[in-house]
Amino acid sequence: MKILVTGATGFLGRAFCFEAVRRGHRLLALTRDPGMQTSPGIEIARGSLEETPWEQVAAFAPEAALHLAWIAEPGVYLNSPENEVWLHQSKAWFQRLFDLGVPYVAGTGTCIEYAASDSPLVEERSPLGPLHPYSKAKVALFEWLGEHAPAGWAWFRVFFPYGAGEHAGRYTSQMVRQMREGKKISMNTPDSLRDYIEVTDAATAFCHAIEAGLRGAVNIGTGTGVSIGGLARQLASLLGADENLLGRNPAALPDSMPCIVADTGRLKASGWQVKTSLAQGLQRLIDSLPPQL
Repeated sequence: MKILVTGATGFLGRAFCFEAVRRGHRLLALTRDPGMQTSPGIEIARGSLEETPWEQVAAFAPEAALHLAWIAEPGVYLNSPENEVWLHQSKAWFQRLFDLGVPYVAGTGTCIEYAASDSPLVEERSPLGPLHPYSKAKVALFEWLGEHAPAGWAWFRVFFPYGAGEHAGRYTSQMVRQMREGKKISMNTPDSLRDYIEVTDAATAFCHAIEAGLRGAVNIGTGTGVSIGGLARQLASLLGADENLLGRNPAALPDSMPCIVADTGRLKASGWQVKTSLAQGLQRLIDSLPPQL
């Protein structure tokens, strides 16, 4: 299959490109990164959402498109005004794909599009309730696709990806650094449940969903909840760190979303399976980080 992809140099994008090429797909990667080079199976399209080389895209004739690019810097992306810019540019970009007749397009969203729930989140039943500019922009794009996509389209709601190649500011990498430095970790919501998916599993889920032609919202998670405190204890065990370093922040406010776990029945019913245990994924992350981290 020929697939156009944005965000190819990002955390999820790199993993997706590797997996897609491994599975025999041909990729056209839209990127502004001057350091990204062509490789077997990957053609480079120099540009951005706003300045896409559309003649090159038309010549490539993609059978599918995966839009991964978005602002994602930890501590910035949730409330950034850039989310509105990404929303506007994404709508225009998808419209050009529709005009070219691309038969299948997929956007990527977030688990925090959902409203608070005490049970696993189901694509077709759990209500949406975005609280931040980031998640509100994602919901707006999801709804726009549902109204304007003329053919096959999907919306991949990604839960909590982690793993080798992640931003140093992500929570898992921060905890590794603090544990290696022997610092105390004061968690705001250690009892809250999260669905952590290792980046290679997320990549295989993207590929599988595109290959299967899944439509509409699709949760990208493991279907298993792990408490934030449990994640910290697993990291401490793998690092040989003192669990007494782990504590609770007594001044923290209650978590507005104490359970963010995917119901992955739809994805698994199509044949996809989780391959990486949490311990395996965390060990891969640890091994990928330089010793000073």
